[in-house]
Amino acid sequence: MNLTNFAFFTLLAAVLLGIYLVILGFRQKKRMPVLGFTHAGLAIVAIAILILAIMEGPASKLNNAGAFFLLLALIGGGLVLLLHEENKPPAIAAVIAHAAMGLFGFILLLINVSG
Repeated sequence: MNLTNFAFFTLLAAVLLGIYLVILGFRQKKRMPVLGFTHAGLAIVAIAILILAIMEGPASKLNNAGAFFLLLALIGGGLVLLLHEENKPPAIAAVIAHAAMGLFGFILLLINVSG
């Protein structure tokens, strides 16, 4: 398994956990900080592996663009974490922006891995 595939599957775990967090937040109005930090940790590891793949392998515009949007999503996720108030769900606009950037980067990586 090459680094790009490993980054993809690690990121897939982060995406699935993020979807679960959104469901918990919207349906049950619950916050799960441990799951949130696990989601962030998986995403950070996936981005680090993707950056290593970019530095080691041949140039791929999809990998580069995917990494860019994933880094933006990482920054957005940090802002969601920093700006939320205790015992309140995070701002929906910040969560949507974070998710949109992350999913776009994930889709670019999916296209590259499957192609």
